[in-house]
Amino acid sequence: MKILFGVCSWGLGHATRTLPIIRKIIEDGHEVTVVSSGRALSMLKQELGPGPSFARLDDYHPPGTLNPSYLTVGTLLRFPVYVTAMLHEHDFVRRLLARRKVDVIFSDNRFGFYSREIASFFMTHQLRILNPLGVGVLEDGTEIYNKYFLDRYTGILVPDFEEDGLAGRLDHGLSIIDEKRLNYIGVLSEFSYHPAVEDVDVFVSISGPEPQRSAFEGLVRKQLDDFEGRVVVSLGKPEDNGHMVHNLKGYLERDEREELLNRSKIVVARSGYSTLMDLCSLRKRGFLIPTPGQVEQEYLAKYHMERRNFYSVRERELDFKAQLEEALSFRSPKLKYPTDRAVEKAVDVITGTARSA
Repeated sequence: MKILFGVCSWGLGHATRTLPIIRKIIEDGHEVTVVSSGRALSMLKQELGPGPSFARLDDYHPPGTLNPSYLTVGTLLRFPVYVTAMLHEHDFVRRLLARRKVDVIFSDNRFGFYSREIASFFMTHQLRILNPLGVGVLEDGTEIYNKYFLDRYTGILVPDFEEDGLAGRLDHGLSIIDEKRLNYIGVLSEFSYHPAVEDVDVFVSISGPEPQRSAFEGLVRKQLDDFEGRVVVSLGKPEDNGHMVHNLKGYLERDEREELLNRSKIVVARSGYSTLMDLCSLRKRGFLIPTPGQVEQEYLAKYHMERRNFYSVRERELDFKAQLEEALSFRSPKLKYPTDRAVEKAVDVITGTARSA
């Protein structure tokens, strides 16, 4: 079977959560083409090697601002640009299908990456887009918007549990979208828990689109500059994959990252959804600092702070050394079933051996 994957390049989260699905598809003997851009594409090439074929296609560039007051507004103002990108995606798929045979299309958050002619599947955890004011009518409007595009897909995959989900209101209790259409597959992660001596005091995972990624790096490194303990920093830059220098590395490949994460007492990171899935899979404590103005991350950080799953603090309130002891008292939620089962469920849906909407 020939399967085409379109992966959103907004940070590395979409790429990391799709990666175990692609690996399993390849392992099962299917032919894979991966489409993405930027650091996400670089990471996928690095992790998957020469097996699949790759193509570059730009998608949705985030607003180039560090001001949280303008982040949401900037995203709304760029809506015409995003629609243009979706149309470009759809045209790319149409032209590709005219040149080669494809049996199945899989899209991780690329809304225009589908065809009405063949089975197309979409994966997302954000079926309801929250707003800073918490206005329910606006949230219903985002569901209508999502439904308009999701109706073009054969099936929808949600990387979360159907009950007591990790994403909270982002993918549960929906008002417009029929949850019976959704395939809740469970938590996806490249990483697994392995018993290990926790000899790394703090693992720092820098991620996200620019310029927020670099700003986060500067903030955390300043806070940890005189921290007494072993700190490992992964910069989330696949293009800078040199040797570890003073516990600082541009990018950690899967096995090395998994080993260091299992050896870490706590992980400092943004509160992106893929990060939360990784922390759950690893049974690891998290010290989360949401991107200011990114409503989804702020919601997830608060949601899990209230449940004492992961400690979180706003950037302007960050005092790492003073807050570390409390953060270490939190415990990540237990998975209902292993991540490899979630991968198998996803592959079953994509290849047509399980229920699809």
